[in-house]
Amino acid sequence: MPVTDHEATLRLAQAALSQGKPRQAATRCQQVLAIDPFHADAIYFLGLSYAAAGEAEAAIGQWRNVLRIRPRHYAALTNLGAALSQQGRHAEALDVLENAAAPNPAVPELHYGLGVARHRAGQLVAAVGAYERFLSLRPDASEGWRDRGRALETLQKLGAALESYQTAATLAPDDPGSHAGILSCSVRTCSWTAATRSLQRLRDIPRGIEGIHPFLALSVCEDPAEQFRISAARCRSVLSGSPMSGGTELRRNAGNGRIRVAYVSSDLRDHAVAYVLAGVLEKHDRDRFEIHAVSLQPEARESEIGQRLRHAFEHFHDVSARSDSDVAQLLRDQEIDIAVDLNGYTIGGRPGIFARRAAPVQLSFLGYAGTSGAPYMDYLLADETVIPPGQESEYRETVIRLPGCYLPNDDRREIGPVPTRSDAGLPEDGLVFCAFTHPYKINAPIYDVWMRLLREVPGSVLWLREMTSEARENLEREAQARGVEPGRLIFAPHTKTMAAHLARQTLADLYLDTLPYNAHTTACDALWAGVPVLTCSGNSFAARVAASALKAVGLPELITHDLAQYERVALELSREPLRLQGLRARLAQQRVQAPLFDTALFCRNVEQAYSALYERSQISP
Repeated sequence: MPVTDHEATLRLAQAALSQGKPRQAATRCQQVLAIDPFHADAIYFLGLSYAAAGEAEAAIGQWRNVLRIRPRHYAALTNLGAALSQQGRHAEALDVLENAAAPNPAVPELHYGLGVARHRAGQLVAAVGAYERFLSLRPDASEGWRDRGRALETLQKLGAALESYQTAATLAPDDPGSHAGILSCSVRTCSWTAATRSLQRLRDIPRGIEGIHPFLALSVCEDPAEQFRISAARCRSVLSGSPMSGGTELRRNAGNGRIRVAYVSSDLRDHAVAYVLAGVLEKHDRDRFEIHAVSLQPEARESEIGQRLRHAFEHFHDVSARSDSDVAQLLRDQEIDIAVDLNGYTIGGRPGIFARRAAPVQLSFLGYAGTSGAPYMDYLLADETVIPPGQESEYRETVIRLPGCYLPNDDRREIGPVPTRSDAGLPEDGLVFCAFTHPYKINAPIYDVWMRLLREVPGSVLWLREMTSEARENLEREAQARGVEPGRLIFAPHTKTMAAHLARQTLADLYLDTLPYNAHTTACDALWAGVPVLTCSGNSFAARVAASALKAVGLPELITHDLAQYERVALELSREPLRLQGLRARLAQQRVQAPLFDTALFCRNVEQAYSALYERSQISP
């Protein structure tokens, strides 16, 4: 083949890549390299071909080869940094991109790549700086505005994030990511009109709904089939950089006969997951189970819960600085039998670890109340209320149901000294409705009900958690528009300890749940503090968790099935103080022996499930 044909051959390789034919593209590149082994562009496109085929390591190797020939090949530098970053090899990615960007201040793609790498490494402020450098060179680049918005949103700078997303959407009207960002910021600031408009825009764009983050979908999408579709789309993105590993890489546990269980989480710290799970971890039968922590965030030994968790695990692996591939290999080297993903699609989760098949049994539990949509997740731990029999088709995983409620609880949780109403910022008299929920769970239909209740119950107040200024101002404005004085919304500041939070919560009269994303651990907090919870059970897993908790604590009459019934029962309870007091008395009596708060019973049930899954894995090929 004449040398003059190289350019034409590489054009054919590019065409094959655009048609989704990476193997054909690789063949074209290799034709060039057979004649000219040092053709940098052919090596670069060969790297793209490997990346498109899911062979990330091979792609990384090729891009490193390009840079040995042409150190200033900016596309290779950018792709190399992105590939390393996507694999969780943050230090390597940052080393490549920072060394490339510093001497090349006018090369926009390097600064964008650096922004992405810093973002993935959790260096959010620095990521914003890199994105802004990129945008100073390319102000019309929608991806820069979109990703800057994502970093600002994570930093809780929601107003600035929203403006960035809106600029991106103006530049690229059909980009689902920008509209999903607008939706996220709108939901998190209780800007419901904007949220409705953005959700409809995403539904109008072909496959636009798939741009929503799966966790956000639990709040804005009531249809489990739609949630499945969104999770499956996110899974495809994970798999594009995290090819599934075959079972031949796994080694069976050849240890002391105990089943090895690894809990993989970014929340083994001052987090709701840690508080509800701590007691179960402590009660695991160490004669039958070997319990490992795989912490995706640096250890928090200085906190009380951090110290407690450190002692609850037999082995504690801090993998915060290790790549997904390395963490998966660690679990294989430890011969883990069951790897439990406590994150799912929540902040800090790393599904790429599980995509690489870290253990023979991979189980989703607790953190994410929905399907992963992932072929590499084998099981989902639930119960018959959150996933009723007959609805298994809405989940990619095999559903495993625990008796009672799937939520763990810690019966050792302390309730501190109860403050006075005045000390808690509450009026001395009047009914206290409580909803210590995140603003993204509050929507217009549920807020309409809450405001009508405040109008109907003189002197009552709505006690909410501390929020961003944007969310608070919007809720106060929406209250005013519904004829309620904003002063009847009481925002509770953050407490230093969970015991203090539980203590003040005892002052509430009735907890009002949200829909379609119920209170989960927060519902259990209220019940543990002796506060009845009124819920409305919906269509999805996330919309039925409080109902499951109420059944397990013996208060099924507080489960309603539409908002009209929910409002009617809330009003009846607010007008019948003896009935409400009776519910509180029953809760106080039943709480001690209720299955919801029987930590030892829950531990036995979950261990029984683990044993069954382990036995099944020994039989399966």
